Amino acid sequence: MHLFQWQGQLILLNFLMFMSWRPCRGLNVPNYGSTFRANPTRRTESFAGRREPVYYEDEYEAAATRAVSQEVRRAKLSAISNPDFYFPPDPEADLAEANIPVPVIEKQKSRQAAAGGAEFSYNPKDKNGPSHWYRIDARCGGRYQSPILLNTSSAHLVSRKRPLRLDGQTNLPDTILLQNDGHSAKFTYRWRIGADRPVLRGGPLKTKYLFDQFHFHWGSNSSVGSEHVYDYQRYPMEIHLVFYNGLYESFQQAREQVDGIAVVGLFYEIYQHSVDEQLNTWTRFLRNVIEPNSEFTIPFIDTFPLYEVIGDVEWPYFSYEGSLTTPPCLETVTWIVATKPLLVTEKEMRQFRQLVAPSGPMVNNFRPVQKLNHRRVFLY
Repeated sequence: MHLFQWQGQLILLNFLMFMSWRPCRGLNVPNYGSTFRANPTRRTESFAGRREPVYYEDEYEAAATRAVSQEVRRAKLSAISNPDFYFPPDPEADLAEANIPVPVIEKQKSRQAAAGGAEFSYNPKDKNGPSHWYRIDARCGGRYQSPILLNTSSAHLVSRKRPLRLDGQTNLPDTILLQNDGHSAKFTYRWRIGADRPVLRGGPLKTKYLFDQFHFHWGSNSSVGSEHVYDYQRYPMEIHLVFYNGLYESFQQAREQVDGIAVVGLFYEIYQHSVDEQLNTWTRFLRNVIEPNSEFTIPFIDTFPLYEVIGDVEWPYFSYEGSLTTPPCLETVTWIVATKPLLVTEKEMRQFRQLVAPSGPMVNNFRPVQKLNHRRVFLY
């Protein structure tokens, strides 16, 4: 009997406590709409009557965090299909989050320690050659790397397409910084504040991309040199025009974003009519950066517009999602590779081949073709 009385009193006490719990009028409920934006109106209605909305905040954020964690894990597991060749930049944190076994993490640690701060090389026999770049930066072992083989027969033809436009290619920069960075000859355009720089838009791009620089890859002879291979053919040289998404403040910031970079690649073929003829007058500046890690500023009076380098841009092209072709090999690049080559003379090719890298003559500075890994290549 006493047991039943005690249970009845406990039930009554719980009932009274429940009835006494009421929403507090005038309670200032914080706005958590910025934490989870799927349905902020519904969230406000659900949380407005609670005495301690912070509990709901924690609960809601926990649910959102779980959802994000699941998405992150799925993305990482899909990317890490071959743990012998791909590792995220922070292996201990990222691999643990993706539930990758500890031995794999330890293997990555040893590889990073062995590589140290080593400089990458294009020599396939070098310990830091292209097949070992993943030791220098783990992202070079990713699944969506560049360059690739571009095959007309297997590309997806785009019938309804927006025209690809390059606006402002006749605009002159304030100066041009020419660099021999030890791996290529790079021309970086410098603009006055408020100046209109060339803008790439349309085609596969969803927004405008601002021009930053162009550089080259070439071979020791006319049979090799280009990074991309077009219908099983290599060209003696390939130019890369690098653009970054105008939504970001700089190239350095944009390259970390999934839609950050667009690179236009164009092949060069040898102009056969005259060995000593000069087609591109801007190549004369290369003699100022023969030695590795040297640079030369081209003054305004000698600057040249982008149009002088590539001419008209109305050509068929391939497009695919890929990466930078040098470490850190970030997979944030929309590639646009033209099918129509530009012209270069043997004399101009000699001007490129006279440049020097830290390990010797700067030639064959191209990365081998990477696996497609089920990516779709589009032909516009």
